[in-house]
Amino acid sequence: MNNSIRLSLFTLMLTGCVGPATGPDGVNVNGISSARQERISHQQAFQSATPAMIQRQQPLITINEYSRNLIHELMALNHALDDGAFIGVTDLSFVDSDLLHGSVLSNHLSEALIYDLHKFGAPVVDFKVTNYVRVTEGGDFALSRDFTELSAELPIKYVVTGTMTKHKMGLLVNVRLVQISNKRVISVARTFIPAAVVQAILQHEADQQLQFKQG
Repeated sequence: MNNSIRLSLFTLMLTGCVGPATGPDGVNVNGISSARQERISHQQAFQSATPAMIQRQQPLITINEYSRNLIHELMALNHALDDGAFIGVTDLSFVDSDLLHGSVLSNHLSEALIYDLHKFGAPVVDFKVTNYVRVTEGGDFALSRDFTELSAELPIKYVVTGTMTKHKMGLLVNVRLVQISNKRVISVARTFIPAAVVQAILQHEADQQLQFKQG
């Protein structure tokens, strides 16, 4: 192979590595602008990515983000609260229910609200704590949902409560901070939780699945 042939093959290899050549106006030899070529390359890369790859690239958004927003909106009027007054947090009920039944979702949301209230600096009372530790073969527990095991009187002056409404694209949540003695609403907050975030909690509970109809 003579030198001229070697030079031609080397030139072709370099051209294939660097991609289509562009002129001074940013248009390559195929008549495509460099900006458009870049968009095409990004689109091809996205199309070739697997769902697992895409999921790893997306930021993790949980229901905790929405709980934090609710608490910050509720406590925007914290100057209206009595200093040192204890706050309790209840499960949220679906607005079209008898308001007497919770769910995995409402349980998780109330736990998140307790966390964010405490992080905010509010004095929170967990009324589900018993006066003893129950030791069983299944584990050691200090929480209970049996009212006979809980204190009959607690120094709770305010309560965070509210309702949830199913929507085809997610869940509408309305919460309020209420003074127990006179039922006065101190402050309110609301948010919308997308269906994907809700289903991430409920997907392992077949009997708790919410159906979000599309269209």
